Amino acid sequence: MRVWSDTVALVLAAGAGSRLGGVPKCLIRVDGRTLLERLLDALAEADVHDVRLVVGHHADAVAAHVATLPSERRPVLLRNPEPGDEPADSLRVGLRSLTAMPERLLVLLGDLPLLGAPQILAAVDAFDARERGRHVLVPMVSGQPGHPAVLDGLACALLRNQAGGLRAWRQRQPEVVALWNTSDEAHVRDLDTPEDLPRLAKATGWRVELPATEALPHCGMNKA
Repeated sequence: MRVWSDTVALVLAAGAGSRLGGVPKCLIRVDGRTLLERLLDALAEADVHDVRLVVGHHADAVAAHVATLPSERRPVLLRNPEPGDEPADSLRVGLRSLTAMPERLLVLLGDLPLLGAPQILAAVDAFDARERGRHVLVPMVSGQPGHPAVLDGLACALLRNQAGGLRAWRQRQPEVVALWNTSDEAHVRDLDTPEDLPRLAKATGWRVELPATEALPHCGMNKA
């Protein structure tokens, strides 16, 4: 496996999971492992070891779970004090945690059950092969933007102080964004609604379970 020099992964997991009853989506279990565990394992398999996790709603529950992971798998926890419905603020929180701009920043979500090391490596390969002058790569599956988005150091420096995040920047300056077309739905398949869970189980044969809400630690940012 290749070792990617100066590569950071930023996982955005600050959402409330309101459409799933107010649970942290990254703690959904698939065949006994949480989505967060599966993603951290995939990043390690891809030799990406500098991982930062932005939490917000359910911060205590996610932090408690991270504390149970092997030390070499634990990401740096970053707290978004005012998480909203869009990931732009969490992206800024992550970017502002960087003391130096990396060669590559992988931006991921915490609820992508099919995303593994092959997809992460394919996105990095596409980023490294992008046209000159393109500072961001976004996977596109049938016209839908996916993850990981990959940013270079200049994009990281600019977006850390801009409102609207990557989506707004794409709209303002589409010429600096490389759209990478792929047929692999792992880049866009997420778990957003109750119907998504049995659909994933049927398609894969996996056991898919919501975290038990009564077992989750609570914090002031959790919604009632």
